[in-house]
Amino acid sequence: MELDELKNLWKAEDKDLESRIVMNEQHLVKMNMEHAIGEIDKIIGVSVLGRNMALVYCFVSTCMAIFMIEAIEYSIPAIVGGLAMLWSFISHLSIKQLDYKDSIVQLQKTICTFRVHTAANAKYDILIVGLWFLTIAPIFLKIVYDVSLYHDHKALAIFCLVAVITLILMTALSRKLYAEYDMSLKKSEAYLTELIKFETNHLK
Repeated sequence: MELDELKNLWKAEDKDLESRIVMNEQHLVKMNMEHAIGEIDKIIGVSVLGRNMALVYCFVSTCMAIFMIEAIEYSIPAIVGGLAMLWSFISHLSIKQLDYKDSIVQLQKTICTFRVHTAANAKYDILIVGLWFLTIAPIFLKIVYDVSLYHDHKALAIFCLVAVITLILMTALSRKLYAEYDMSLKKSEAYLTELIKFETNHLK
């Protein structure tokens, strides 16, 4: 084999090797991207669903308030609970689904913004859900079981006990859930940071 043919063979093999390395790197980046934002996409999806459900709960409160309009001890709390849910819906309008077409830096910014927003609103979300429960439950008991909490002291005492236990459990579970969400978000940010470093080093 002549020297020129040998050089051409080496060049062809070297080009093929570089092509494979690039493909492997792209595949690695894709896998890390999927690992970094796959779980977060589900968390954001749940948050968007919760936000939209707040509007549904507001509608439910409004309907119940209208149904009990003549009994202000029921209707006014229902209106307050509905307005709280409406405020919750509006306060979470900034949440948006991840756009996979965005750059890694933009995805990282979106996740960081969502994590900060979630941490800032966690305690308010719990309080609003608790408030809504307390304003709707008396109406539900009145309509379904014909139990008037405001006239039956025994029923009111039992309701208060159950409500306190429920709110304590709900608060504990919510804090645990939000802590897990925050940990997952931080991990995703770290993965994206590594991908940014990888891309930067690759371009050098």
